Amino acid sequence: MEEKKSLHQKLNGRIIKILLGSTLIIAIIIAMLLGSYRYYRDHVIETEQNDMLNLVTAVSRKLELYFESKDRYIREIMKEEQFKEDFVSLLNDDDEGIRLIGIMYRTNEEEINSIEITDKNGNLLTSYGETHGNTYYISEDMKLAVETKSPVYYVQSRGKKSINIIQPVNIDESKEPEGFIRVRISADYIYENYIEAYKSNETGYISVKDSSGNLFLHPSNQFIGSDVVDVRKMQYPDYDWSELEEIVRRQKNKETGVDTYHSIWPEDSTRVKKISSYTPSNIGDEFLIINLSLDYQETIASVDGLRDATIMISLMLIFVMGLAISSLYYIEVKKNRLILESIYLNEINQKNTQLMHQSRYAAMGEMLATIAHQLKQPLNALKISNYNIEDYYNEGEDDKEYLKSLIESNFRFIDKTAKTIDDFRNFFKPEDKGGSFTLSEAVQFSIDLNVTRINFMEVDIKIDIDENLEITGESNIFSQVILNLLNNSLDAFKEKDYIKDKSIYISAIETEKEIKLFFRDNAGGIEDKVIKRLFEPYITTKGEQGTGLGLYITRNILREKFNSDIYIHSEQEMTSCVIIIKK
Repeated sequence: MEEKKSLHQKLNGRIIKILLGSTLIIAIIIAMLLGSYRYYRDHVIETEQNDMLNLVTAVSRKLELYFESKDRYIREIMKEEQFKEDFVSLLNDDDEGIRLIGIMYRTNEEEINSIEITDKNGNLLTSYGETHGNTYYISEDMKLAVETKSPVYYVQSRGKKSINIIQPVNIDESKEPEGFIRVRISADYIYENYIEAYKSNETGYISVKDSSGNLFLHPSNQFIGSDVVDVRKMQYPDYDWSELEEIVRRQKNKETGVDTYHSIWPEDSTRVKKISSYTPSNIGDEFLIINLSLDYQETIASVDGLRDATIMISLMLIFVMGLAISSLYYIEVKKNRLILESIYLNEINQKNTQLMHQSRYAAMGEMLATIAHQLKQPLNALKISNYNIEDYYNEGEDDKEYLKSLIESNFRFIDKTAKTIDDFRNFFKPEDKGGSFTLSEAVQFSIDLNVTRINFMEVDIKIDIDENLEITGESNIFSQVILNLLNNSLDAFKEKDYIKDKSIYISAIETEKEIKLFFRDNAGGIEDKVIKRLFEPYITTKGEQGTGLGLYITRNILREKFNSDIYIHSEQEMTSCVIIIKK
């Protein structure tokens, strides 16, 4: 009986160890999944915020350059002798006007509401555009110009919206101004040509305020000229608008940044969390506030599938580990029973007992192998989230049969789960900067990230790289370079959908001193005037859809991380990139 009791104690001890060990394993795996999910979510938000800030900065700079060019244009016209002669004649009651100003208005009529010529007291001498024939009065900006006798830049957010540039007319530079030119640049033109096209996500939009925080340009075109905080308080007095007030305060202080706050979408009474990026755009001694607003939930929508997959994996882990524990418990009980029976067997049965032990151990080994195989099953959901579900969501598809087929096909690739989890974990783990990696694997990794888009666009990719060819550095960073080039080619194919046989050819050759990686596509080539400046920031062939930073960042990565460089050549319909990596 004592021996039987001792065996029961050992059995219970083993069961407890199994339970504790299994619980610990589940907790570690779930913690890793949750950590990966949170990291990815935070990474998505941080990337979106950086993109937003880059976007408003690009819009701000474009506006600054536009108004600088207009201001310079006006001053150049005033230097012309023809202008001075016509202005003096106008002061002497000659009603023929100023020919150069007339030409300026007619050639820029789409973007200029009116041009007004006044005397030194601000009284109207003549005008071009909508002011002509209407009642003229000396407005606030003109009064300021007359008083200071210097240039004035003014944001007119009420009535016919415009941005006014007033320049003093100096016929004799040694004397005070003898009059002023006021050019009213159409706010609608600015919005349609420099702002409206910039839209991020489905509901995101760019709005513009003046330096006092009053709405100047907005998609809904409501409450223009009113303080944005006062408008919100008037519309929804029961809400707390302190977050918005703080953001507007920073904006009026000419700060640049990205903040989150709670607000209401235009024509929608639902309170939502938003992300706002903002920066000033300087126009002479005045400035505009460029603001991009996005729905926070829409920004992180791409990680919803990962969150659901994490929950599903956790539940499946618990279920599978429960089966494993039950199986091990059954084995332990059976083992204990056989041991008890063997105690009462005589020496004649020892040989049979040994055979039974061997059989039991063999069965246990098979069971453990089966359990180990089953443990890999739930991990496949992470790959489903990162590839299939995310692609399904991004494409906006609504095909239940297609979704069903995705789920069924994922279970057929269950044997790849362990490697996928390792890849996902290693993707965020810092690599050894002194290590090396296989060039072909880094290229293939970049292609795998875009495989759905490649297949959808029917692009044929051929790779001719020696599988043993290695380079020194971090593979994840080099994969980003290839991913940038690949995305550029795919974007070019998208714009030129008339191309039938779309192809990308990636190859590499090795010499004594360097490795050359070639990347070629037949996406229509690049214009000569553009290709010379491709590696400059904010230069893009994608029009308003591109930021112009992809190749600029790519060259910096290659130079700083790999002591390498990239060159691009375009001929007819082909574009060729070569990356030279020094050994």
